[in-house]
Amino acid sequence: MRMRIQLVIDEDVMAKIDEIAGERHRRAIVVDQALREFIEREDAKPKKRVKIDPKTKLKTAPIKL
Repeated sequence: MRMRIQLVIDEDVMAKIDEIAGERHRRAIVVDQALREFIEREDAKPKKRVKIDPKTKLKTAPIKL
């Protein structure tokens, strides 16, 4: 399902989006594709586990997997 949202984007970024989109594509398609690629890269990164101290219930230094 697609959702309608509002974003605040710097003028230079919007100009580049318009340049990439050209006359054939819409801005929304370019932004959607860029965000999907970003999310895919983030999901591929190794996850950091955070250790919780049982006494204080506070996070301690991250544990590398």
